[in-house]
Amino acid sequence: MIPGLTTAAAGMNVNELTQQLLANNLANDDTPGFKASMAEYIESPVQDIYESPYGGPMTSYVGQMGTGVTFQEGVPDFTAGTMQQTGRALDVGIADTLLSGSYASVQGAGSVAGPVTVGAQGRLGVNGQPLAVYDANGNVLPGVYAVRNPQYQGSAALTGTDGAPDYDASGNPSYVFANAAGQVVGVPGQENAQGMAIRVGTNADMGYHSFFPVDYSSVGGATGIALTKDGALQLDGNNTLVDAAGHPILPIGANGQPIVGGRIVVNPNYEGTSLFGADGQPLTDANGQVSYRVYDANNNVVAGRLGTVDADVTQLSPLGQTEFMVGNSLSAASVLPQLRAGTGQLNPGSLEESNVNTTSIMTQMLNASSAYEANQRMVQTEDQLMQTAVTDVGKVNS
Repeated sequence: MIPGLTTAAAGMNVNELTQQLLANNLANDDTPGFKASMAEYIESPVQDIYESPYGGPMTSYVGQMGTGVTFQEGVPDFTAGTMQQTGRALDVGIADTLLSGSYASVQGAGSVAGPVTVGAQGRLGVNGQPLAVYDANGNVLPGVYAVRNPQYQGSAALTGTDGAPDYDASGNPSYVFANAAGQVVGVPGQENAQGMAIRVGTNADMGYHSFFPVDYSSVGGATGIALTKDGALQLDGNNTLVDAAGHPILPIGANGQPIVGGRIVVNPNYEGTSLFGADGQPLTDANGQVSYRVYDANNNVVAGRLGTVDADVTQLSPLGQTEFMVGNSLSAASVLPQLRAGTGQLNPGSLEESNVNTTSIMTQMLNASSAYEANQRMVQTEDQLMQTAVTDVGKVNS
């Protein structure tokens, strides 16, 4: 395959997938609590192999020609949307209270706030906690650490905003991967580090954010606990509080965890104007009627309230209709240990608007369209050159 043709074809595929992602963002501009997705790409340079100072092969670039980029995924941007007052009794917006700034995933504690620094044994960490190192499947590699590379002579930050290492003028990465004994087990760019990565970002794509827990079910039969930020709540035919997808909102118990199988049922005899207090608790009208009751999985009235749980957004994946799966599972046994008591502030009578920036999205769509057309012209040009080579090159004049 001709490199230029490969690059152009890969570019067209990336441009098309990017357009789909951006179009979905734009279509949800008016969806409360919707989080726009950001495209992530993987570059695939033409490579050569040479011996590294650590032993074994190491990857380097050959000239400036690459084989193109690959669209990896759409990563939700959890930047808060504007809180808009609606006055509707069933609307409850969630305002995250986590700090803005730098975040990183550390061993045993998920995402924490703070800059990456060098600690004991040269290990990179935040607030003295070593960074977690992940494999290609997103699982933490036990006993593996990101360690400052003693060969590195650069002066820039040890990690980029995406967690990638910096490289000095000699091509040395700013960090390497080592075991508990300090022995190097992987070097970024080498085959022995393939799939290894650390997670560094900001509060937009890391940290514990607040969500409503929902009792999820799908047409295919999947059931369990999911999360949503969409505060435009509804009532079903049984006066049960549900989200935009029609899934019941799970009440929060005294321990700060969702009541599995529980329900929040609005009292039809309640005559007040507001349904939820500042902490999501039920209210009482002038006649002594409560705004709602909480039922457990056995249909018994129990203590509970409308509330939130906090989840590490690096562990979330979109399910559609503003709902998210936690840790690639819906099972309560798997999900509950990953949830913390909610810290988000509830805003009854208000909604968090979508964080979609329509002007930016339109600009990105135009850029993606122009890039697609440029790559398409490249493919056509390469095709014409190949046709010329087949039909004219080497032709002997009679």
